[in-house]
Amino acid sequence: MPRKGKRTDAADDAPTRSKLPRPSCPSLDFSSPQSLFESLISPVTSEDFFSSYWEKKPLLIQRSDPDIQSYYQSLFPMTELKRACAKGIYYGRDVNMCKCKNGKKIVLPRRGKAPYLEILKDFRSSRATIQFHQPQRFNDKLWQIMEKLECFFGALVGCNVYITPSSSQGLPPHHDDVEVFILQVEGEKHWRLYEPIVQLAREYDVSPTEKVTAPTHDIILKEGDLLYFPRGTIHQADTPANSPHSTHVTISTYQNNSWVDYLQDLMPALLQDAARDSVDLRKGIPLQQLQCLDPSRACGPLSGLLSDLAKRIEGKCQLRSCEMLRDFMGNRLPPYQDAESANHEKEETNGKSDAPPNLNSKVKLQYKDYAAITIDRVPGTQKPSEEMMIYVFHALKNERKTHMVSDEEESPPVSGLRFPLSYMDALKSLWENEPMSVKDLPLEDERDKENLVISLWAEGLLKAVPAEA
Repeated sequence: MPRKGKRTDAADDAPTRSKLPRPSCPSLDFSSPQSLFESLISPVTSEDFFSSYWEKKPLLIQRSDPDIQSYYQSLFPMTELKRACAKGIYYGRDVNMCKCKNGKKIVLPRRGKAPYLEILKDFRSSRATIQFHQPQRFNDKLWQIMEKLECFFGALVGCNVYITPSSSQGLPPHHDDVEVFILQVEGEKHWRLYEPIVQLAREYDVSPTEKVTAPTHDIILKEGDLLYFPRGTIHQADTPANSPHSTHVTISTYQNNSWVDYLQDLMPALLQDAARDSVDLRKGIPLQQLQCLDPSRACGPLSGLLSDLAKRIEGKCQLRSCEMLRDFMGNRLPPYQDAESANHEKEETNGKSDAPPNLNSKVKLQYKDYAAITIDRVPGTQKPSEEMMIYVFHALKNERKTHMVSDEEESPPVSGLRFPLSYMDALKSLWENEPMSVKDLPLEDERDKENLVISLWAEGLLKAVPAEA
């Protein structure tokens, strides 16, 4: 990504074009979250990507392989929009019709249900861009891609589809607060990228025209191409006159997932825990500090207290991410499941192969990438010894249809289980060993061993396996 300040030479500033040999298998590899991401950016390696491009500069991967182009074309063609309309979509929540006029975004005043023919009319006669929000709710291929990417990044991943007529532009120059991956599905799109005003911006901003100077990158994306750029990169895109229309998928992630967000999440619990041990933190602030004309008089004491907190962190105290983890686990996509997998799971559930585990069973975790273990205090408890519990959160019961577009003001409750602190070593053993004998779990009471594995089994996180496995 171009840095704010002194311009770099054009040769250094140009997005990298892959010159490595083309992969022998062009399709995406869904065998693991890591393999999916690596196949998405192939032939660039993930190591090279995160050392050279992630949060630093754009990357352009051009692919002329017809198999890759064909796969991209299948992600969200115009026919897919027609199928989504048939299921019932609405303006605002699911789709917008927008245009860029005089450097400003204009959204056509459409309300209510969005009929396909009306969308098509605005697309053709008004030259409006179709902006489709979170298509993974309707499209299985995008669901499969995005739920794996959420596992890979450990963060929510959003998606939009943009279908823009020839010689048209849907959005004005702007920068986003997310990392952006563009997949060109149909036609061609002309992209111009500019130096960021705010590097790694934390807020979306439509940049005034006077802030946009000469582009640092001028790119034509063709079917099968991928473009990445970091948050804060100012950009705009239009469909060239020689392309009947352009369709691209924007995949985005790492919104509000910076160190400052993590610290804001950690600090309340960290301060609460530290105050139990530190009399200095429990001392009162200076008299009339809140009304003082020079509040900086508290800088000295604050510096000392923060230094003590830093030493506490270095001493490996328990860090508790309370809200960020709950938000991620409660709002992420559930595991992808096609019809064949769903039928197979149903057959197993109805048969003996998924019987509850017992003390003599060997067990194996399922959906490890969709679950997380954390420690937190139990709300409303009074005794300090009873406040801390283990929580196992998971995404197995999440709703695909509400991913990233929930109408609720508050996040949905996260699914999961709660265990005593004494179960931590046993849970870690299950997470680290596959498969594992229930008898070997590091718990003193055999009833606790059975209770633990049966609870995880009932939640769908664990299954019994044959003894020879």
